[in-house]
Parts: sequence; C-alpha cells; structure tokens
Amino acid sequence: MANEMKEFNAKDIVSQETDMKAYINKLVNELRADTEVYEKLKPLNLSIGEVRANIAKLADYKDDYNYCKQCPGIGKCAKKTPHLSMYVFKDGNYVTTRYEPCKKILEQISFDNKFMLRDFPDEWRSSRIKTMDLSETRRPVINEFRNIVKGKTKKSIYLVGNHKVGKSFLLVTFANEFIGLNLGQVAVINSSKRFKELADLSYDNKEAFQRQMVALSNVPLLIIDDFGSGYINEYLRDQIVLPILTERSRQERLTFFTSEFTINEIQKLFSVGKNGGDIRGKQLGNIIRDICEKEFDLTGASI
Repeated sequence: MANEMKEFNAKDIVSQETDMKAYINKLVNELRADTEVYEKLKPLNLSIGEVRANIAKLADYKDDYNYCKQCPGIGKCAKKTPHLSMYVFKDGNYVTTRYEPCKKILEQISFDNKFMLRDFPDEWRSSRIKTMDLSETRRPVINEFRNIVKGKTKKSIYLVGNHKVGKSFLLVTFANEFIGLNLGQVAVINSSKRFKELADLSYDNKEAFQRQMVALSNVPLLIIDDFGSGYINEYLRDQIVLPILTERSRQERLTFFTSEFTINEIQKLFSVGKNGGDIRGKQLGNIIRDICEKEFDLTGASI
C-alpha cells in the first residue's frame, strides 16, 4: 500500500510538472505572437531563461498593455489597479515591475489643473463643440465664441434663458475648448456660492480675500454661472462684483455669464440700498453691456 502511494505521488508530480511546462510554453508563445508588446520588451535583452522564469510578470504586462491600448475611458477603467499602467524593467539581475499613472489620467490631471475653479459636474469635462447638438439657438453663440478665440472680437458672452436650457453646459464646453487651445487658465464659478465665500472671507481672512479677488480679476477666462441668483446686497455689489468686473473690463479679460435675468433685470436686482443704489446698479449694468455688447437668449434650447 505504501509503495502504491509513493508511485501515485510520483506520477502526480510528473503530471503537474508537465502541465506547468505546457502552460509556460503557452504564455511564452502568446508573448512572442504579440509583436507590439514583444518590441516593447526587446530593450530589456531578456534571455529565454529569464523570459520563462518571469513569464507571469510578462504575461501580466501584456494584458495590462493591451487593456490600456483599448482604453474604455477613465471613468470605465475596470483594471485591478485603475488608472495605473504597468512597466517592466531590470534591476540588476532581477526582472521587476512598477506602476505609474496612465497617460490619460495624467492628461486629465493636466487639464483639470488649468481650471482655477471648477463649479460643474465632472462628466462635463469631456464636452466639446463637435459633439454638441448645433441647434439654431446655439449656433449664433458658438459662432461668437469662435470669433473670440480667433481674435476677431474681444467682447464677452452673456447667455440668458430659463432654468435647464443648457446655458451652463454650453459655456463649460467653451471653457474646455479654450483650455484645449492653450489660451490660458479658466475659472467657472457658481455666482451665489463663490460670492458668498468671498463675502465671508472679507470678514474672516482679509489676505485670502484679497488673493481670491486678484485671481478672479486676472484669470484669462472667468465664467460666472447663474449670475443674479442668491442673496444680493450693497456690500456684495460694491466690494466684490463691481471691483472684479471693473478690473476685468479695464484689462479686456474675457468674462462669460449665464443668467435667468437679462442685463436690464440684473441692473434692477443690483440697485439695492438707499444711498446711490440706482446709480451703482446702473454702473454695473453698463459695465456688463460694455463687456458683452449683446445678449444671447437660449430660451427654447434643449440640453
């Protein structure tokens, strides 16, 4: 009985070794057949012995490379190490691997860094004019934007329209195009949120307030989204909105607006206060008219 057990174990081991060799041969042949990956590994000058000894790592590299080659998109990456690419290298006599951020995630990080502030959903980052529905309502605005980036006009854009007609989405698309053309940094701000933050900072942290005011006054493209929403008072108008827009107008910086209110209505909204409120509201209205020259009405447009 003991002899039979020894014989069985010996046969079993031989069979496992044969299966292992066959599997290694299969992986090596698959690696050789993948000419693109094979060329990537050539600079390592691996001997056939080194290839066979490290075939598990090399097979993982092949699978990782080919998955990234057919990238489904950053948001759909289903790898065990999402957004990381595998690399193989030699460290002395050892073959080892490392992971680095993939090309697309580095491009996304670089793209995101060009936004000073980004008050919009992440999925809007991929929007481009060529993928949009170029409706008759949108076409004049898009043509105006194209004239701006071509240097044919220095006037900005004021979009007015009802809630959920795609005003914000359209201007974020312009922001993406602006960055793609390497025209400078962009800030897309929700007006009620960011103006309130500035008002709070002006009391709590004067230095941070001044820095943010300077940044918003000088960023190459400022998009003020949902302008006129939220609480409006004299302080907000005189210490935040007017100084930013006055400086941007002086420097001819691009300032795009979305609003549910026309410029005339904005002027009335900001004509608050007993002492010269109407005058300051008119001043604001005139600055916006000078910056934008005309309004584009997106009422009736669809997202």
